[in-house]
Amino acid sequence: MLARWIPVHRARVARLGSGPGPAAGSPVPAERGFPVAVVAGHGLFAVVTVVLVLLSALGVGKS
Repeated sequence: MLARWIPVHRARVARLGSGPGPAAGSPVPAERGFPVAVVAGHGLFAVVTVVLVLLSALGVGKS
């Protein structure tokens, strides 16, 4: 998600002061509407999930 979002977000920020937006009918990626907090939260949950799976696979916490 991050790899798809970064270029779209950067392009949007670069265009903010450069005049009108995209022409009517031109495709606009859905990723353009994702707020920074949503992308950061999604990444945080992904990292936590991977760490928990690795800890579980290693048997951490078993008696």
